[in-house]
This record gives sequence, structure tokens and C-alpha cells, in this order.
Amino acid sequence: MNQEENPIYPPVKKTITMCKFKYNILEIKLFESVRIAVYLFDDKDMMVEARQYLIDSNSYKAWSQDDQYIVNLLKIKIQQPYL
Repeated sequence: MNQEENPIYPPVKKTITMCKFKYNILEIKLFESVRIAVYLFDDKDMMVEARQYLIDSNSYKAWSQDDQYIVNLLKIKIQQPYL
């Protein structure tokens, strides 16, 4: 495969719709932080993007034994750049 970058002109714009996500805890530092991988899927169940988030400080301290807190926090983090 040729590793040289070649421009596309005119540029192509692709629009995706993210409908759901799955997450996996990658690393936990007890009493400090958690690193989470998030996988975003479209309406055809195709993964369209993967991201990582670090939950620390007050957000980490607010997480008790209720994992719904993490789900809600991830929803906010996923949507935040688009609002």
C-alpha cells in the first residue's frame, strides 16, 4: 500500500448518525479515576467511532455503586461536542 497522502478534491463530506453506544472500563485507579473506552454505533449497528474518556476528580467521586451514573455521564460527554 502506498503510504503517501493524496488529496481528494473537491472534499467529500460524510454525515453519520450515532444512535447507541457500548463501553468498556479500561483502567481503574482506586479513589482517583477510571478510563473508559466508548464505541459508538449507527442505526445499522455498525461501529462508526471509538473514543476514550477519563473520569476523574469530582465526577469520579460522585460515582457510587450505581453504574447508571456512568452511563448518564457518558451520554453527556458523547453529546457535548455537538450541542
